[in-house]
Amino acid sequence: MRKLWDAIWFDGGRGGADGNNYWRRLAPFHYIWVGVCLALMGAALGIAALAVGAVYPGLTDDSLFRTYFGVPLIIILNLLPGLLLTAFFYFATGRAWSSFLLTAICVLGVAIADFYKVSIRSETLSASDLGLVGEMLGVISRYTLRFSGRPRLALLAFAGGIVFSAAVLRGRLRSPRVRIIGAAATAAAIAVLLPTVYFNDTVAASLKNEEADINIWVEQQQYAARGVIYSFLHTVPDAFPQKPEGYDSRTAAQYLAEFEDGSIEPDRRVNIVAVMLEAYTDLSECPEIAVDPEVYAPLHKLEEESIHGRLVVNVFGGGTVDTERAFLTGYPCVEEYRTSTDSYVWFLRQNGYYAEGYHSGDSWFYNRKNVETALGMENYYFLSDYDSTDRGDRAFFERLRGLIDARDASTPYFNFSVTYQNHGAYISEYTGEREWLERGTLDEANFNIVNNYLTGIADTGERMLSFIDSLRDDPEPFVVVFFGDHKPYLDFAYDRMGINMDIGTAEGFFNYYTTPYIIWANDAAKAATGGDFTGEGGDISPCFLMDRIFEECGWGRDAYGGLVHDVSQRVSVVQSMESAAVVEGELTRSLDDADVRRLLWASYYHSRSFTYSGVRGY
Repeated sequence: MRKLWDAIWFDGGRGGADGNNYWRRLAPFHYIWVGVCLALMGAALGIAALAVGAVYPGLTDDSLFRTYFGVPLIIILNLLPGLLLTAFFYFATGRAWSSFLLTAICVLGVAIADFYKVSIRSETLSASDLGLVGEMLGVISRYTLRFSGRPRLALLAFAGGIVFSAAVLRGRLRSPRVRIIGAAATAAAIAVLLPTVYFNDTVAASLKNEEADINIWVEQQQYAARGVIYSFLHTVPDAFPQKPEGYDSRTAAQYLAEFEDGSIEPDRRVNIVAVMLEAYTDLSECPEIAVDPEVYAPLHKLEEESIHGRLVVNVFGGGTVDTERAFLTGYPCVEEYRTSTDSYVWFLRQNGYYAEGYHSGDSWFYNRKNVETALGMENYYFLSDYDSTDRGDRAFFERLRGLIDARDASTPYFNFSVTYQNHGAYISEYTGEREWLERGTLDEANFNIVNNYLTGIADTGERMLSFIDSLRDDPEPFVVVFFGDHKPYLDFAYDRMGINMDIGTAEGFFNYYTTPYIIWANDAAKAATGGDFTGEGGDISPCFLMDRIFEECGWGRDAYGGLVHDVSQRVSVVQSMESAAVVEGELTRSLDDADVRRLLWASYYHSRSFTYSGVRGY
């Protein structure tokens, strides 16, 4: 018993260091004890992370956590990172307590951050979010984060683990040779597993949690069903832009060299106001449900007097900036632009425009404060710039109108603004003052979700129409663009309403990824440009939307804009999420088309070759 006790305590952490053979003989047993304890503690961190991360918008119980234990591979893939990190940090630092501390920060940090991001934003954590840590910490004091339930238990476990490892797993791994070999071996294992397992899309597709009661077409639910640590690691490649397949920079440059830089004729310059509407979609298009016509009456009225159609976006239920940045740049695959990057905004500024905008949200989220500037905006305003906490559309359109009225009317004007109203999650506990759709097959909770979503949409439509009405007779030329960023996340409602969201089918693909857009012009703008601004615009990707505006206005383009326009004659959709395209009106599940390749290569090259350093004020 004494030897066992001594092997555990190892002479208070000094055993084996004084040349005493008794302690040296006990050293292997001590390190076995430490190894077993650290392995169990690393596994416990993985289980705790699974418990904390078993959450998605609309889930109110612990049912998802229990399903993990029915899929051994989910348990293995979510526990293995914690085990490997524990081993690596132990060999690297030689201390058990520091090994547990560093591993817990990584593993529990991911899980807790995901828990609160889902709770606050209805969006899951991705590796690209790590680039926003500084901005997020700068405003975290605005929020009251309640450490209750699973996050509190995880933090208590973290504290207990620190105390246990510091008090019981004493001693230091002293052998430099063992530490170097151990750290190198675990680092090598991590380096092999990340690309072959955690970044592998085939593994992700095969990792199915059949016991989880989820909608498999909803990204947030798929993320949670696979476990937070695995799912987070699977997003790492998305944080690093990938070159298009087969990319060659010289060929990409040649694609652009085929087009000359143009300009906007002074007498054709009109004011452009573009509004991206949060989670805005036309559910009345779905024959499976009966929506009160009043909800979308303003939209349909505006469609009759505008160019209108559907955007085929790359995202669902979140990721709003993908649509936003594709619109502003004309790029089918976008990134987080941290340095000045060519865009339609820069081209407009080169042609004498003043560019600004407003978002009813926080400047740090999606790093908009910096990205909008990188894409050419001279001023961009956020909720913090106003003495108000009102994120609704009433306040949004008042502030937008205020920016327009305060502009220098002698300078052509471009405004790109983003709404917040209609952002999920939508309330499931009560119906609201008015029912906007027939209940049909919806249960109470899902009916409430859809009805409360439509309540916000009905209000948005009225404010859109009112905004347009305020510009109809304006003697100044105005073109207004409205478009939705993505479909709303509506829990299980799509499935229970019988709407096909199976992206494996053409119908489900378009149901899943489309939102409406309109391009409207007042009489003064029509007279200035000669454009009619009415009719069907068809299904297009966000990267082609600005080109439609340029085409109707009769404007010249820069070389990249010329290539975009040329490609758009055959290709109307390039959908990066599903590697799909619409070529000559036909949906194809491939990006292997000559014109698609031209667009992908040229956009990648163009985004890395800033050409507007001579623009006024830069």
